[in-house]
Amino acid sequence: MKVNEIYNKIRKIYFRNIIWPIFAIVIPLGILVLVPFDKVLKPKQVNSTREAIDAVEAGYEYLEINMTRLIYSGYDYMQDEDVYGQYYYDLEEGEECLFYLLEPEEKVNRETYIYSVNKRVKVEETNGIYNNMISMFANSIGWTEEGVKDITKDYVLSEVSYHYNVYMSLYILVYATLAYGVGLLIYSLIIIACPVLCPRIMIAKWLFKSGKHCSLAQFVRLVAMETEEAHVDIGAMFVTKHFIINLDKRDFDLVPIDRIIIAYEHSTLKSFLGMHLKVWYTLHLKCSKLFRFHISRKTLEEANSVLDYIRENKPDTLVGYTNENKELVKEIVNSSK
Repeated sequence: MKVNEIYNKIRKIYFRNIIWPIFAIVIPLGILVLVPFDKVLKPKQVNSTREAIDAVEAGYEYLEINMTRLIYSGYDYMQDEDVYGQYYYDLEEGEECLFYLLEPEEKVNRETYIYSVNKRVKVEETNGIYNNMISMFANSIGWTEEGVKDITKDYVLSEVSYHYNVYMSLYILVYATLAYGVGLLIYSLIIIACPVLCPRIMIAKWLFKSGKHCSLAQFVRLVAMETEEAHVDIGAMFVTKHFIINLDKRDFDLVPIDRIIIAYEHSTLKSFLGMHLKVWYTLHLKCSKLFRFHISRKTLEEANSVLDYIRENKPDTLVGYTNENKELVKEIVNSSK
C-alpha cells in the first residue's frame, strides 16, 4: 500500500464525519435566530409602573422592574393545590392599574405592601384565570368588575412565566455546542488538509519503540511499506511485523503490536424490529492504562485472524478476556508505573 492511499483513506473518513460538526453549528445558529436571548437575558429596566406601561407600549416583552412597592391583591395563581404565583398590583396616579404575577412569598395578607421589588417579568396576555381573579378582586374592594377593568391594563407582568434560569442554561449550552462544532470542524479540516497529523498516527508513533527516531512522514512510510508484506491481510485489516492496521470506511486504527498487553473480541448482535440482522465483532487492544483501542464492526473471521496471529507469534501478549487475564493485566499495568 502506498503512503497516499493511507492519507486518502484518512481524508475520506474525516470528510464523511464532517457532517456532525456542521450540524453542531447549524442547529445552535438556528436556535439563536429563533430564541430572543438578547431580550430575555438583557431585559428593559424600568423603575415605576408608568415606565413599565410605556415600555410595553413601545414593544418590550421582557422587563426588569425596580419598584418602590407593590400591593398584594389577596389572590394567588394555583395549579392543582399548589401556589405558583401571587397577584400584586400598583395604581399609577390612581388612574391606571397594572397587575404583577410574582413567585410566591411567605404568607401575606390582603393589602400587604412589599417594598424594594426587583424582579424580571414577562408581558403575558390575560386569560380566564386572570379574568376570574379580577372579578373576585373587584367584589372584595367594593368595585364593579367593569370599573376595575376600565382602569386595568389587559396584560399582566409575570415573573412566573419568565424562566430566566432555563434561558440562561440554554444560552450556555447553545454557545458551548457552537464552540464544539466550530472547533471540531476546524480540527477535521486540518486533518483533511494534512492527514499526517491524524491523532491515531501521532499516538501510534509515540507508542512505537522506534518512533522517536523518525518524523511523522517517515513513520507513515514505514507503515505503508509493511502493508506490502503483511502477515495477515483480510478485509480492511492488516497485521504486519510491527502494527495492526484497520483502514475501513468508518475508522482508521494503527496499533503497535509489541505494545499490546491484552487482546480480545466482543460480539454485538444488531437487531431491527425484533429481527436479528447481523453479528459484529469488536477487537479490544489494551496497550496501557491510558491507551485502549477498539476496532469495531468486524466479522468473526477478521477478528479471529488477528487474535490467532497474536496468539501464535506474540506469546507475551494475553489473548482472551478471562478473570485470570484481567488480574494479570492489572499486575502488568501497576508494575509499569
